[in-house]
Amino acid sequence: MATSTKQNTNKSPWGWLAVIGAFLLTKAKWLFVILKIGKFATLASMFISLWAYAVFYGWKFAIALVYLIFIHEMGHLVAAKIKKIPTSPAIFIPFLGAAIGIDPKKIDHAKTEFFVAYGGPLAGLISIFPAIALYLFTNDPYWVLVVQLGALINLFNLFPVSPLDGGRIVSVLSTNIWLIGLFILIPFLLISPDPILILIFIFGLVTWWKQFKEHTNIAIMKYEETVLTEINKDLRFFVQNESDALNDVDHPGNHLSVLFVRLNDRKDKVNQFLLRNSGFKLPILQEKKRIEIKKAKAEEVILKNILNEMRMREGTLEVDPQFHFIITSIINKNETKQTEIRNEIERVKTYYQTSTGTKVKSLILYLSLAIALAFMLVYAMNILESNQLSNF
Repeated sequence: MATSTKQNTNKSPWGWLAVIGAFLLTKAKWLFVILKIGKFATLASMFISLWAYAVFYGWKFAIALVYLIFIHEMGHLVAAKIKKIPTSPAIFIPFLGAAIGIDPKKIDHAKTEFFVAYGGPLAGLISIFPAIALYLFTNDPYWVLVVQLGALINLFNLFPVSPLDGGRIVSVLSTNIWLIGLFILIPFLLISPDPILILIFIFGLVTWWKQFKEHTNIAIMKYEETVLTEINKDLRFFVQNESDALNDVDHPGNHLSVLFVRLNDRKDKVNQFLLRNSGFKLPILQEKKRIEIKKAKAEEVILKNILNEMRMREGTLEVDPQFHFIITSIINKNETKQTEIRNEIERVKTYYQTSTGTKVKSLILYLSLAIALAFMLVYAMNILESNQLSNF
């Protein structure tokens, strides 16, 4: 038993990094597509992962790893359920870990994101206690290995860089902490350019940049709202002046044609602008032009959708000569879209706004969890080191 444990505890750093990397990659958003398989896939994928890990690390190590990952992910799932946020079932993917799917738009505030993110490492801490009890009862160093692995995985995951749980947790304090975390990573990347750290850095940088450019997204959404307002103004004019617009009451289809031509002309102007400004534009240095292009693309999509609907509805004029019913339907859809845009703008603006009291409580909870996991890690390392010395 002692020999087996010693072999496991003397794994190379690459083995440990591979384990951590498997867990970290559970945060990749592109895995969400896989999560739609269904609840039954959780158990099946768990056994597949268990077998895959066992091939490389042995059954005992594989069981410990799958157990720790499972409890961590269940912590996120329970936290999401408490907040009544819909999730996908947990899916295990060999050497990538496990993941549950959560639509970011279902999380309305950073406080909720903190709660859901905190649930994983907290559950990870709780998952260590049974291993401690089993070690105290059996004196088997294997259970200390479970404690060490669990503490290491969850403590590392508290590093304040998004998309790690730590990055999502500290977002309730300030997203500027993400940038600090990235700067802290740079020396480690220079000293030891580990692929996992590089991957974390890239994910973190992209997430920080996206948040840094949030004001641009708000500006584009406001422009979309303005475009919809202008279009609805034109549409209402034709509805309200149906009999006078072209003095052609007997041919209401002409009214629709005039609307179609006007909107199509506007779309052509937008397309011409995009053609004149095609090609790559440098971020920051050509930021103003980049924003103009994004606004134009958003306007193009709006106009294209409205024109397509007018084409589809044009045939109904023979049945319903009152064309304003068609236009009114488009107006209503535009107003619904405007409401969605306003709500999203408000959500984005207020997402990271928290009170001083909330920040203080969140910081205390974050540091307390990190300290507890660090204590568990040191505790396990000391026991394993003592066992190695006694065996020597």
